[in-house]
Amino acid sequence: MGAALILWGTGKIALGIIGEPEKAVITHIRREGGERTDIKSSRYTYSISYIFTLPNVKEINGLTKQIGDGIYQKVDSTSTVHIRYLPSFPYFNSMKKDVGMSAGSLILIVVGGVLIFLMAKPINVDKGYK
Repeated sequence: MGAALILWGTGKIALGIIGEPEKAVITHIRREGGERTDIKSSRYTYSISYIFTLPNVKEINGLTKQIGDGIYQKVDSTSTVHIRYLPSFPYFNSMKKDVGMSAGSLILIVVGGVLIFLMAKPINVDKGYK
């Protein structure tokens, strides 16, 4: 679990540094579940699907989550979003606003490191036998 969190955090930073920018067309927006239990009312989780085309004309699908208010957004063929992807593995992509050096990425790396540290620490159990 710790290694996965570290990879996720460093992957988001790497996309911001070496990822190729591209414009993607939003294909679907879906509100998930009911109202969130945040302090602020009328907040919902949205699942946003998008598609972008590589220079070799291959189309790649992407998906992201976003928290927003209760206003439902309708999708048409002109709704776009800026993304970044790895040229060597374009299936690893994310919206431009979610990549790069951020507090969220650093928190993922730190929490992953703490989990690895806690699990790798030897446990000394004194069973009382002599």
